[in-house]
Amino acid sequence: MCWWRFSRGLAPVFFLILCACELAAQASFRNGGLVIPLQPSDEDVNPALDVSDMAAVRALSPNAKHPTIPPQTLERFGEYMAGLCQDYGLPGMAFAIVQDGDVVLQQTLGYANVKTGERLTEHTRFNAGPATQALTSLLAATLEGPRFTYDKPAQKLWPRFHMSASEISGEVTIRQLLTMTAGIPDYTDDILDPAWARPEDVLAVIAQAPVIANPGQRFNVSQVSIAAAGYLLPRAAGKEGEFYEDYTETVQEKLFAPIGMTDSTFSLAAAQASGQMASAHQSADRGRYDPTGFWQPEQNAFAPAIGLKTSLADMTRWLITELNMGKTPNGQQIADPVSVRERWQPARTEDSRNFGMGWSRRYYRSVEIIGTMGSYDRHSAAMGIFPGYRTGFVALVNADSPDALKVLSELPLGVAEMLQASERQAGN
Repeated sequence: MCWWRFSRGLAPVFFLILCACELAAQASFRNGGLVIPLQPSDEDVNPALDVSDMAAVRALSPNAKHPTIPPQTLERFGEYMAGLCQDYGLPGMAFAIVQDGDVVLQQTLGYANVKTGERLTEHTRFNAGPATQALTSLLAATLEGPRFTYDKPAQKLWPRFHMSASEISGEVTIRQLLTMTAGIPDYTDDILDPAWARPEDVLAVIAQAPVIANPGQRFNVSQVSIAAAGYLLPRAAGKEGEFYEDYTETVQEKLFAPIGMTDSTFSLAAAQASGQMASAHQSADRGRYDPTGFWQPEQNAFAPAIGLKTSLADMTRWLITELNMGKTPNGQQIADPVSVRERWQPARTEDSRNFGMGWSRRYYRSVEIIGTMGSYDRHSAAMGIFPGYRTGFVALVNADSPDALKVLSELPLGVAEMLQASERQAGN
């Protein structure tokens, strides 16, 4: 897995554990059973794809048929994941699998706080971390129309937007900021300490940092880049107030309200005041976790990149909206289907690592997976879409250890194997 560090939090771009060293160390759920792959076959391992892999993301038409995972297979997989969670001693994990707009498997395992014994529920809030980037790009999708597109120059939305190379300041687009191809160096993430940084500082550091490449030519991991896009997007909705308030209000109006994400917020204080915020846990030793405090600021300058606090119930509704190409569980079309799917497509740039707008594409045994996974402030989250099967998953863990990420990594592998097994059975 490829990692990148932000201050005291970890936020990896979605790299499924498909490399040999990781697969050899993990057990996988295959065809309803447990198999330990000591030496993965070539088809299991897909190296980081280069920019030449520009195949369009596969997506089914609304009436197309696809394999349905049998209930008994889902039940066994749920038991397997529960066993993994227990074997690794994780404090708590909540996850769900969705097919065709229905939740076909949902489990809340363990505790919101291991010391008090408070159990997790589907409404327990977690830090969603880097999954927030995909939410910010969905906000952009809701705004696409005659007056705004992904290729709108950032300077057209906010005339004061500048890069240190003034001659290219007017060329940087929202697409490039969301795909982290605007030429912003990654070390700017470390310059801004969340303890004091403000949204205005995000845009100020972009104006001061050396440009590492012309816009659209090079991928470089940057939370600063995505946060900047998030703060500029409300300008496309006609807002001209404070960056942070405009962003959170626009997300509430365009996403939380229509999707029905009633548990979601960017405020740690609000999440804790609900009485249903999962405690952060740190690993004391293998198989034991202790509750600990959060360190994130109340107003997070990187909110559009890592700031979302949400629940399994809300993430499931968001996942259904993604799988329905912008149609909410209540049937409201909040974004054009093409705009929604375009976010999943890898950026057309050198070494994009198959990263699109908050999503990364990988393949496992020829199954295409669009996903996001990572950690922030001692919580971990994963979300994945299998666009050729109208299937997806979400998962939340109130710990950020390597073991937590290993367990999360089993979800996409297991779902891919169940889908392929169901496809083979349907073909017989």
